Amino acid sequence: MIQVFAKRLLLDQHGKATNFRLHTLQFPHMRALHLAWLSFMVAFMSWYAIPPIVYHIAEDLGISSVEIYDSNMAAVSITIVARLVVGPLCERYGPRRVMALILVCGSIPCGMTGLITNGAGLIGLRCVIGILGATFVPCQFWTTQMFAPSVLGTANAMSAGWGNMGAGITYLLMPAIYDGILSHTTNAIAWRTTFIIPCCICLLVAGLDFFCATDTPHGDWLKLRGSEQDSSNASSSEVSSTDENPDPKAEKGQQHVVAANPVVSEGTVSLEKGAFTGVEEKGAFTGVEDSESLQDVKRNESIKDAFFGFLCVLCKPAVLIMIVHYACSFGTELAVDNVIGQVFREQFALDNSTASYIGSIFGLLNIVSRLSGGLFSDYLAKRYYLSGRILAHCICMVLEGIFLIAFSFSLVNLTTAIVLMIFFSFFVQAVCGSTFGIVPFVDPLNNGKVMGIVGAGGNLGGLIFNLMFREFSSNFESAFLCLGCIALGTGLIGNAILRVQGKMIWHCFNGKHAA
Repeated sequence: MIQVFAKRLLLDQHGKATNFRLHTLQFPHMRALHLAWLSFMVAFMSWYAIPPIVYHIAEDLGISSVEIYDSNMAAVSITIVARLVVGPLCERYGPRRVMALILVCGSIPCGMTGLITNGAGLIGLRCVIGILGATFVPCQFWTTQMFAPSVLGTANAMSAGWGNMGAGITYLLMPAIYDGILSHTTNAIAWRTTFIIPCCICLLVAGLDFFCATDTPHGDWLKLRGSEQDSSNASSSEVSSTDENPDPKAEKGQQHVVAANPVVSEGTVSLEKGAFTGVEEKGAFTGVEDSESLQDVKRNESIKDAFFGFLCVLCKPAVLIMIVHYACSFGTELAVDNVIGQVFREQFALDNSTASYIGSIFGLLNIVSRLSGGLFSDYLAKRYYLSGRILAHCICMVLEGIFLIAFSFSLVNLTTAIVLMIFFSFFVQAVCGSTFGIVPFVDPLNNGKVMGIVGAGGNLGGLIFNLMFREFSSNFESAFLCLGCIALGTGLIGNAILRVQGKMIWHCFNGKHAA
């Protein structure tokens, strides 16, 4: 059982945590975890700040429903490119700096929303604001640096899930801010002023990321890169000045023993030997030489090498399957975040604020749903290793498809629709968690690239499904039916052929999972 409120933080031999102290901001592990999800949450809140009150904006500026759908797609499409770029940037500059930079660059156009005057301006602005969606990559990369493989599914699901909760919070917060300002002024001024709030929140959190945390258990990413270069130069000088023929393998291993030793604070942290190379994930990592030394190389990777490495990662079958699966989970979530308020407003003739408050349930469920997917992945991994992670992922995807199909038939009764929305929301987000319970093991030495590519796949799915909602227009029943069938089909087929480090779902049933 994973400890989440432990009295002491246990570390493996690489300084990565094997449990959690969620009630603390202990430096560096827990502080990084809390800042990772908080950063992603406020980014998500600003990214989706417009949909909850877009009805009032459209009413004031005369924006058509087609232009609103186009703005939804614009907000998602730019994030595809941003996530692809941000993955290699995290490997080179570290997650903390990249996270702070994205928050600053995305929050400014969000605060400028009040300057738009027409539909084209709305589309262009949401396209720029969409770069905030790329914060997902440093969020996951950050927790991957801080937590051991045995709890990585939980850590990644926790940070991303609580971050995704920003979509639900914005459906609560933005209408409330708007209504409060509207009580003292006109609609034209109220909606234009509302967006200053999420902008300021993003800037505040960006400052916390940059000044109050660090990138890895061993310190600042760029300082580690500098020390590695200095160590390499010193080692070269020492070799050239001696007449003896040294053992390069022994020297390399000795350097990494020093670099990997965590700083242990008595009474708060203890070292857990073998946690990184134990039986939880056989074959996932083979020790210091396979993980830490090659991660050091990534910090000094040239742009040319990064580009060719990106292409090699993209061609891996497991990566392609994960792209499709994340498109069917996070892509579905992005598309539904854009329309869920409209679904309840139009299907049941509700006012905009009431529909937004009901729609907020969809995003707020991330507080438990994505985390549940990560916990389920880690739980089955303890018994079936990587095959167990695939099994957990398959179960969640099948249930996602079933409840999406059921929701498509429920849009005639408000109570039934809300209940089924809760169920399909839970499993859509749980699949996001189980996906990133697998992703760090697909290619551990290129984690930044894999996370960026798979993350971009989620946004690609969001773009496709937003386009689908646009084509179906107000025929929400057919749109959700298609979503459910796609999720169910890709979940069954994709997981049947998915192979991660030689392990498949079938190994859970024939005893080969421990091989």
